[in-house]
Amino acid sequence: MALGKTLRTELDEIKAELSRLREAGIPPAGETAAAGGIHDQIAELNRLVQDLLENAEDTIAEHPVATVAGALALGIVIGRLTAH
Repeated sequence: MALGKTLRTELDEIKAELSRLREAGIPPAGETAAAGGIHDQIAELNRLVQDLLENAEDTIAEHPVATVAGALALGIVIGRLTAH
């Protein structure tokens, strides 16, 4: 969930910065007439990230033991790979 909050926070900060730039009359770098397409793509990306986070939360809630076991196994693998 911490990762999800971080992604949400970063997306909100980007949206806020774009809004401030527009209000100041300063177009963001590289903004052209095709910017509407970029905004649509950002909105779609935001929706996909939200869906991914919701699906991850649902899967973790449905299979908590498997999730903890998987995290433990991954931690062991990473620990062995990084140990010298």
